[in-house]
Parts: sequence; C-alpha cells; structure tokens
Amino acid sequence: MPLIMEIVCYSAQMQQEWDAFIRTNSRNGGIFHEQTFLGYHPTGRFNDTSLIFRENGTIVGVLPAVDTGEGCIVSHPGSSAGGLVFHRKATTRDVLGMLEGAVAHYRDRGGRSLELRLAEPIFSMPVDGELAYLLWHRGFTLVSRELSACVDLREDGSWLLLGRKKNGTDIRRLIKSGVTVEQREDLAEVYDLIVRNLDKRYGKVPTHTYAELLELKRRYPERINFWLALVDGAPAATVVTFVVNSKAVHDFYIAQDYSFAKYQVMPLLFHTIFGHYGGRGFSWFNFGISSRGDWIKWGILEFKERMGGRAVCRDTWMLEDLKNYRNYSAHL
Repeated sequence: MPLIMEIVCYSAQMQQEWDAFIRTNSRNGGIFHEQTFLGYHPTGRFNDTSLIFRENGTIVGVLPAVDTGEGCIVSHPGSSAGGLVFHRKATTRDVLGMLEGAVAHYRDRGGRSLELRLAEPIFSMPVDGELAYLLWHRGFTLVSRELSACVDLREDGSWLLLGRKKNGTDIRRLIKSGVTVEQREDLAEVYDLIVRNLDKRYGKVPTHTYAELLELKRRYPERINFWLALVDGAPAATVVTFVVNSKAVHDFYIAQDYSFAKYQVMPLLFHTIFGHYGGRGFSWFNFGISSRGDWIKWGILEFKERMGGRAVCRDTWMLEDLKNYRNYSAHL
C-alpha cells in the first residue's frame, strides 16, 4: 500500500525545514522550488496553497502551489518549474500516494482543477519518470510541452563536438585577441546590458526588476552568478546563471552589446562557463525554453544548438475536474 502520510499546509514557519528538504533529501528539487527563492515576491501577490507531506514527522515531499482564483490550483507562477518534489528514496507507490493525497486535499477544500508544471528531467537525481507516468495514469492531460535545451557537462569537450564546428577556432582567436571572461558581483553593468539587449531585440523588459534580481543575489550569493565577456575591459556580453541543485545549472539571461558583435564572443563566454561548472562536478547546463506552445523560436534554439545544446522537454500537466476524481490508491 502507498505510504499513509500526514498532509499539512505550508506556513512561513516551515521555510527552513522545507528548503533543507529540497537541498539535502529531495530527488527532483532545486532552487526554483525553495521557499527562499519563491519568497522574493512581495507578500500578498500570490494565494499560497503549498503542501508538505510527512511520514512519522519527517518531510517526504512538498508541492509548491498557489490558487489563482476560483479553485484553480497551479504550480507557483513565480517560478520556472514546480510540480511535486519527493524524497530521493521515494518509490513509485510513494509518489502515487503523495499525488493522490494532494488531489484529495484540494478537492475536499473546493478546488476545481490542478495544474503542475514539471522541471526538465535533467534536474532530477537520478532522472525520474514516475511522476510524469502517474500524472498520465491518473487522468491528467498534457496541456503544454515546451522545448528546452541542455548541455552535458560530464564529458570534457562534448559540447564542442555537438556545437558549431568553428567554436574551437573562435575560442582560440578570442583568447589570442585578449577577450576575457569574468564573474562579477556588481549587478549594475550586467543589468544595463540585459535591459538594452531586450529592448533592442524584442522591445521587452527583463523578467526581474533590478531590485528583484539584486534581492535574489543577496539570498543566493554563491548560487546566482553574473558572467561578463570583456573586450578591452568593456562588457560585450553577459550570462546570468542559477545553480539549481548539485547536479545542474540554469541560465536566466543571455545578452550582448551589438556594437561588439564582430568579435563573436559567445563561444568563449560559454566555454568558460561550461568549464567552470563542469570542473566542479555539475552534470548539466540548461539553456531554458525556446518555444511558446507550438511556436518554435528558431533563432534562439539554433543559437543554443550552436553552443552544443540539445533538446529536452518541460511539460505541464492538468487535471481539469477535481470534484469527480476518484482515488486509485484504495485499489492497490
């Protein structure tokens, strides 16, 4: 039988315990599930309905979620990924018990639907398939599949083999010409470059305000890093990286100053970043999504592929009718 678990609603007093579980005992959790990360949003912006699953008082799973109105429960909108996070030792039966428990909890409290946005499978240690299968098995519908791209850092130089052939030549040329790559702690020049790049290319503003990104850096001084490629000391391109967990790194912003476009600094910038994290035992670098529904952003995707990235999916599953859901666990 699935585990008989206590299900409790998250409260701010549980933040340290929640985050400790994500960091030390979860199989598929990361920075985007941590309350320290989610908490940078202003109080009151979201109606939090997150859950904690306990067995004998010990956390065995968590579910970050909010109610967007009229009983529509969704993975936290303030995060790139949500979903059910479970203990590294959890079995398929255990995960089923948590999923069934969550559905029953929300249903019994007037919930109408439940939508879970899962992280790319590369963030799990080891890779998990239980949750996606069980969502399908229990009647959830795949409502969105986004195209992400990742780089395998476990084999030295493999990204060069998958990427554009002249990346290696470009790296040697850039080093010889004196282009350098540095980590910087000061957000100002990085953010200015991001703002100008997004405005020029898309007419958009960054996802995070300056104050929000500064606050995230304060909360995660070692896990959020600002990278700059410099031409004669001037910022030519930048990448902002988030260390998701001990296995994977995710970039959130890639930007360049097009007045330096002729230098083509990106191969050296990413070569340095990949070497940094690969040398510290990380397995994956994730570029993030290059699609919106069935619209593929070919320019962005092909850039990531030129840097050695290859496709992986970020899926969103939805159960539209909690009221008429019938638990499966009782039949096991």
